[in-house]
Amino acid sequence: MSRVADMQKFMREVQVEAKKVVWPERKETMQATLMVVVMVLFVSLFLWLVDSGLSWLVQKVI
Repeated sequence: MSRVADMQKFMREVQVEAKKVVWPERKETMQATLMVVVMVLFVSLFLWLVDSGLSWLVQKVI
């Protein structure tokens, strides 16, 4: 097959797969977004506490 034919075949397959995509509903998207925000806040708080604790510990040792 030529490159042009390969490209055309690929584009047809992309169109077929794109039709199979199922988008989440608004409620699912909002829930997932909320979970991401909560996890980011939790992890950032945890890392801040660990950093502060280690900083305090290093200052006591020095």
